Amino acid sequence: MNRYDLVLLGFITEKDSSGYDIITTIRKRELDRWAKISTSTIYNRLTRLEKNGYIEGRSEREGNRPERTTYTVSDKGRELLKKEVVKHLIGFNDDPRTLGFAFLYATDPIEVARTLEAHAKKLDREIEAIDQMIKDEPRPTLYEGGPFLNCMSRDHMAVELKYTREAVKILRDPVKAKKLNGFFYLNFGNRDFQR
Repeated sequence: MNRYDLVLLGFITEKDSSGYDIITTIRKRELDRWAKISTSTIYNRLTRLEKNGYIEGRSEREGNRPERTTYTVSDKGRELLKKEVVKHLIGFNDDPRTLGFAFLYATDPIEVARTLEAHAKKLDREIEAIDQMIKDEPRPTLYEGGPFLNCMSRDHMAVELKYTREAVKILRDPVKAKKLNGFFYLNFGNRDFQR
């Protein structure tokens, strides 16, 4: 199961939903920051989830509107969702940035530094926007620090921002940038590193 299926099953478990409902929810909750999922992917994954018995669709028509399919989670889907939630909470972090940083040696350091600097500015803006959402959130919340998911997203972005800025420093330093010549060299910076 991939993260898209987790998002879809989660939303349908929360409330029976059509593909359009899910797209609207993702945008409304600003989840497209991390759930970068296209409209076609949503509909393709819904079809696959239904084919595998994780959700059940029923066609509906309201007035003159086009027919749409609304999905309900099956018992099989609920069981899969429970397992996947736990797996995502404690499993290996497959953050693609880790791989990107691991292979920095294959890039032009100055060009990537510029790209990362632009990314850092974007992260600053996103952190600022989330801070405003946290400030505007009605109280009380279940988490003492504020809205749990918003706080967690902000803190993750802050860590990403920290390491993005550190990578820029390494890339902009000609001596350090030259030491980036293999997968683990960002960790060790030593050409002669042996396991």
